[in-house]
Amino acid sequence: MGVDLNTASAPLLSYISGISGTIAKNIVAYREENGKFTDRRQLLKVRGLGPKAFEQSAGFMRIT
Repeated sequence: MGVDLNTASAPLLSYISGISGTIAKNIVAYREENGKFTDRRQLLKVRGLGPKAFEQSAGFMRIT
């Protein structure tokens, strides 16, 4: 399973390993500014989400 990056709220995203509340809000803000995610690697463009957090969280996220 996993959390859909294009529909999940910040509180839901914050439950994912490696994602803090602040990063979760930044993911939602990035999605609102740039449109839907098409690839998990776009997460690396989110402010505050570095390679280590990406490594911990990418497996729990999905894109439909």
